[in-house]
Amino acid sequence: MESALEAIQFFANSANSVRVFEALANGVTTSSTLAEHTGASRSTVARILTEGESRGWVESEGSRYELTYMGELMIEEFHTYLETVKGAQQLKDVINYLPEPARELDIRHLRDAKITTPSEEWPQAHFNRALELYRTSETYRGLTQVAPEMIVQTLADVVERGQLELEGVIEAEFIEELVDNPEQAAPWHAFADQVWLYDGHIPVNMHLIDGRVVLWIDRAGGNRVRGGEGLLESEHPAVVSWAESLYREYKSEAEPLDPTRLPEAQSGRS
Repeated sequence: MESALEAIQFFANSANSVRVFEALANGVTTSSTLAEHTGASRSTVARILTEGESRGWVESEGSRYELTYMGELMIEEFHTYLETVKGAQQLKDVINYLPEPARELDIRHLRDAKITTPSEEWPQAHFNRALELYRTSETYRGLTQVAPEMIVQTLADVVERGQLELEGVIEAEFIEELVDNPEQAAPWHAFADQVWLYDGHIPVNMHLIDGRVVLWIDRAGGNRVRGGEGLLESEHPAVVSWAESLYREYKSEAEPLDPTRLPEAQSGRS
């Protein structure tokens, strides 16, 4: 254990060691070139190379250095761990509340995610960000448990203006709540023919908006979110692929909503 920790410390205690080994991973090179590319002093580079050779991670011939297979493995695995830590740090405010399906994701793919959380100054920051995305986008696919009235009304408005192409899968149980509530059901008529009902629990509130994944984060573990802890956005291809696959999975087991089930409001909106 101690020797393994010492090996990790070789990288963890020195950003220069990481930079030098990353540069070496590009192929055979010289110590002067390494110093130029990494910004480390020549004496620092020399020390790193000497220690790397003593560990069997670097080999040299004359003034030229290259990684051994073990050296390649060490920097690759350390880099993987480093990117994992970056992802976890990026999500530090919400990571403990990621819905269960999202925990399948490689956390490294979320290291560039945009996180919007409420604060004392801006308690509705995440809602406002979501509304901004809905109002300015062209395509929307939603996988949700519930749909707050403010969000539904916003989506209905942009759909009726011909701005947004929308479809969504929602828990059938929630739609049952609309059957006896004409006022709440009114905006749903704008896109009811593009809604699918899932007869069961949907464990995540997730939207695909113009190729961007928007994930609602909730302290209750994604259980019928109405407020939430924040909003996560990612355009990483692996995250988008995961979201599209999850959406298709639930849609394949859902049934189209019959728009005639929704009552008309007294205002006559249709």
